[in-house]
Amino acid sequence: MLWHELSWPGIAAVDRDIPVIVPLGSCEQHAHHLPVSVDSIQVETIARDVEAKLTDRVLLTPTLWLGSSHHHRDFPGTISVTPMLYAQIVQQIAGSILNAGFNRIFFLNGHGGNRVPGGTGLSELTASDDRADRAHIALANWWEVAADGMGNTGIAQETVAHACEFETSLMLEIRSDLVRLDKVQSPTRAMENEWFRVEGSNGTKISLYHRFHRLTASGSLGNSAAATKEKGARLRDGVVGEIARFVRDFANWPLSQIHGPR
Repeated sequence: MLWHELSWPGIAAVDRDIPVIVPLGSCEQHAHHLPVSVDSIQVETIARDVEAKLTDRVLLTPTLWLGSSHHHRDFPGTISVTPMLYAQIVQQIAGSILNAGFNRIFFLNGHGGNRVPGGTGLSELTASDDRADRAHIALANWWEVAADGMGNTGIAQETVAHACEFETSLMLEIRSDLVRLDKVQSPTRAMENEWFRVEGSNGTKISLYHRFHRLTASGSLGNSAAATKEKGARLRDGVVGEIARFVRDFANWPLSQIHGPR
């Protein structure tokens, strides 16, 4: 079910234990070969595919296309809000859904920069709002929650980076008309050592804070040139199946009970 296609009495009639999915995207540079709307296009497509699988067992809101992308602001095309404001936006969205009586909210994130401020906003909400504390409010990047469905894609890269083999392959599957493989540039690799890796993986032991123009000249990370539509199709399939599996499970979690203090 699509939240924005229902009337208010229609929303009022929906079972309050049905999970509500809120896709989180962004509008930011994605190198020379991809459009600035990559994260929003990808997360909305994945969410729509999940909704199509589950139909009346899930309620899907419109995608929030505005993200926290100030670390990309040195590249033209990026539209962003600060992390602090983004935290408040996510918090207000969750509060509105709670006001409508729903008990299970899943923020499906498509842009890594949304992860920390979004989590901060939800942490603050549960600290001050008993309804939020009682409800199940989840937040995950699609590549985190769907990690077990991404193993047989043929993509060599360890994890999703930025305008990388994963994202380029998925865009070739979803909107090949927006992909310019002839514009792919090999990224200039910034500082890497035993403590820090730019592309992020289990090998990274610290978080290092810079804007993106200090990490790459083209705006991309990873081996974008290795992307194919076939890899993207396998990736889409695996991700959607795994997220649908999570949402089915999420729908049956008992609401949180108070266990203390005693």
